[in-house]
Amino acid sequence: MPEPTTLNHTDTLLLAVKQPFNFRYTLWKPSHFATDLEQHSQDTSWRTFRVGERICGVVMTMDSDDILRAEVFSDSGWTDADRDRLSARLIHSYGLSEDISAFVAEAERVPQMAVPLSELAGMRQSCPENLFEIAIISLLLQNATVARTTQMMTNLLDHYGHLATFDGVTLKAFFTPADIAGIDEAVFRERDRLGYRAKYIGRFAEFFTNHDPDEVDHASKAELMTKFQTIKGVGPYTAAIIAGSAVRDPSALGLDVWNRKILAQRFLDLDDAEVPIVQAKMSELFPGYEGLAGLYVIEDVYRQHAVVELVGEIESASDR
Repeated sequence: MPEPTTLNHTDTLLLAVKQPFNFRYTLWKPSHFATDLEQHSQDTSWRTFRVGERICGVVMTMDSDDILRAEVFSDSGWTDADRDRLSARLIHSYGLSEDISAFVAEAERVPQMAVPLSELAGMRQSCPENLFEIAIISLLLQNATVARTTQMMTNLLDHYGHLATFDGVTLKAFFTPADIAGIDEAVFRERDRLGYRAKYIGRFAEFFTNHDPDEVDHASKAELMTKFQTIKGVGPYTAAIIAGSAVRDPSALGLDVWNRKILAQRFLDLDDAEVPIVQAKMSELFPGYEGLAGLYVIEDVYRQHAVVELVGEIESASDR
C-alpha cells in the first residue's frame, strides 16, 4: 500500500438533522465488520470518502441536538461543487433529513421491539459507501463469515486502495472503479483471495465506470435495481443490501444465515426458519419497514458484543 496522503482542513459543514436522531448508532453500527475506512469514539466519528476521484477525510460530531458538524480534510483544489457533492452524500448516507416517526409508532406495538427502540432510539439506516462501494461489500458478504469477508476486504483495500492521514488518524480510503478496471480475474482470485467472486468484481468496475456511483439518490429504486441486476453475480441478497442501504428502502430486508436466525428467534420463537417464513412474519409485523425493524433488532443483539468497538472502549479494555 502507498504511503499515507496527508489531508488538510478545507471546509466545515453544518448539516441539519431531523429528530429523533441517534448520532452514535447511526454513524457506528456494532454489527459491521472492520474495514479501517472509519473510526468511532463515543462522540466523534472519523471517515474517509471518495468525492469523485478526490479523497477526503471527515470528522463528525454533533454541534447541537439538531446540527451535525462535519470537518472536512482534503488536498488542494477543494471546490464548491465538491462541497455540494459531499454534503448531499452525508445527508443521504445517514438519513439526516428522514422522518422515522411512522416506523417508531408501528414498532412500538410489537412487544419484542421495546428494548431495541429504547436502547437505539433515533437510529437510522446508514450507508457511507457510494453505490459502487456498497456493491463491492455486498459481493464480499455473500456466503462468507465475518472473518472471511474482513480478509477479502483487507486484501482489496491494501492492494488497490489508499491511506489518508487527517486530524491525528490514518485510515484507508476506498478504491474507485478505475483503480481496479483491467485487473485480471486470476489476480483477484489468487492474490486477493476472492474465490468465485473474482469473476464478478471486474464487471462491477466496468458497470460503474459508466454509471456515476454517487447518483444513487437521484435514481428510483425500480430503475436502479433493474440496471444493477443486469450485472452477473447480483442476486436477491445483494440487491436487498443495496436497496436497504444505498437506496434507503426501509422495507428491504437482507436475510443471510445469521440475520435469519436472529429474527426467527426474536419473532417466531424458533432457533431458525426458512427465509420466506421470516420474511412473511416481518411483513406481517412491520409492513413497509421490515428492513428497518430488522436493523434495530440485529444492532441491539450486537450492541453488547460489537464486532469493532468504539475507540474509548478499546483503550479501556487494554488498560484492564
